[in-house]
Amino acid sequence: MELCEEINPSFLRMTNLHQLGVEEEEEEGGRERRGERLLHFPCLLCTDRPDEMTSEVYQFGWCLQCTSKHHFFPPRYFHVLSLRLAYKMALPQEDDKLKRCCTFWKNGLYWSNGHGVGSLVEIVDESQCVLVMMSCEKGYSDNMVSLRRDVIGKVMSVYKESCPSLEVKELVIDPKELAYPVNRPRERTVYSVKAVMSAIVKREEFLVNATGTRRTGLKEILPDESLSDISNLSLLGGRDIKEKIEITEEFKTPLTPIKLDIKKLCNVIKELTSDQHLPCFVWHRLGLQLGLYDPRLVDIDKKNRGDPVECFRECMSAWLRGEDGVREKGGPSWSSLATALDTIEEKSIASYIRDKYCE
Repeated sequence: MELCEEINPSFLRMTNLHQLGVEEEEEEGGRERRGERLLHFPCLLCTDRPDEMTSEVYQFGWCLQCTSKHHFFPPRYFHVLSLRLAYKMALPQEDDKLKRCCTFWKNGLYWSNGHGVGSLVEIVDESQCVLVMMSCEKGYSDNMVSLRRDVIGKVMSVYKESCPSLEVKELVIDPKELAYPVNRPRERTVYSVKAVMSAIVKREEFLVNATGTRRTGLKEILPDESLSDISNLSLLGGRDIKEKIEITEEFKTPLTPIKLDIKKLCNVIKELTSDQHLPCFVWHRLGLQLGLYDPRLVDIDKKNRGDPVECFRECMSAWLRGEDGVREKGGPSWSSLATALDTIEEKSIASYIRDKYCE
């Protein structure tokens, strides 16, 4: 039983397996569902990596590397991670059908979404490294930034839950060395995430490799991200920046995002709708990018009978209360709001928010 992973029943109901997971009982007044505790027992796949994976061209690479030669990611880690990713990335869905398809093999998985982004997660280097690589269509890099924040956050949360005793370090692969497959990332030019963060704090524009023979611009490593908004950087995966580096007094003011709460609901709505004329009908797409889950947004729509103004208000209220996966997106702040606006192509409003509140 220790190899099992508990599954949210709502995920099974999106598939043809729901009849196995939920029983119904006859009771007075109709049929009532009796929820069971649902456990997933993973099987070991023996399928090799598909040949078509090697033709993919990636623009971003990150890895979680064991620092001790005696440490390895256990099989259960990949089982749990793949299940969590499958559930998270399956949302939102339409008409009870999963919107995304993925390919599994014995030590990895790959999926594409409808926003122009392809993602790969693989256990490499003899089970000593978790590799994350991403590609995107031209013009869709903002979507890749948002997704990699989610994926890195999930990789780290499963690590802390499943094997926290492993000694690891987080690395970013030099964008010039992303040729796939990457079987041993440490043999490529890599930069520690801590070094990236420190360089941003020090206002440095380049990172230098360990031998001093190569320098790479921070903007090359993290294109399409606001480096002034370090607390919402995708490499953090939604975690507090204090987990990675110490922010000195000199940098606290410009680098710490202004956190928001429910008391600021009227201010946020006024800023977006009255001042910047953001149409209320974008509330559903915006809510998803802010970290709210689709079932909640569907309930909001039903409750307010599709009224976009009321739906927008309740959506922003849920965001400011930190519901669902909002914390994984950086929590309620002007900077995370700007990132979400960027993702739904409201770039002028996002720039305005950053200029006014994040610089």
